[in-house]
Amino acid sequence: MEKKIKLNNTDIQIIKCLHNDARMPVTAIAEGLNLPESTVRHRLNRMVSGGVIEFVAQTSPLNVGYPVWIMMEIEVETHLIRKVAQQLAALTEVYIVYTTTGAFDISAGATFRTNEAFVDFLAGPFAKIKGVRRVTTRAILEVYKRQFKFLPPADEE
Repeated sequence: MEKKIKLNNTDIQIIKCLHNDARMPVTAIAEGLNLPESTVRHRLNRMVSGGVIEFVAQTSPLNVGYPVWIMMEIEVETHLIRKVAQQLAALTEVYIVYTTTGAFDISAGATFRTNEAFVDFLAGPFAKIKGVRRVTTRAILEVYKRQFKFLPPADEE
């Protein structure tokens, strides 16, 4: 099991700065928080290596040539949940896979250039995954919010 990194208010303030501008230089963060640059750099490196912060370039599939954006809710044979999830995760078109509770066992998101490409995916690579009982799909037509900014609680100091 991964060791939990203890975060304090300074760490939370650094995360808030990066939420406002993920490209903010360490020097600007240090200046804005009235901290030494070395402190900010050390804390930031610790949070990145500990998996608290991830730096990614997030693109919108709807705006980069993938107008068919599909969410799938998948019911699978119980003993194959992890295997099916891993096989889905290996498919190029699929960008997120997670196991869930409720009516479905797995939810997944995928993007396609055309509706035909989506149907080819369903009839091809998806259909080859053993253990799928049922899939319900829905297309995302417009996005009003897509944000991955979570503030962890600060540990007591």
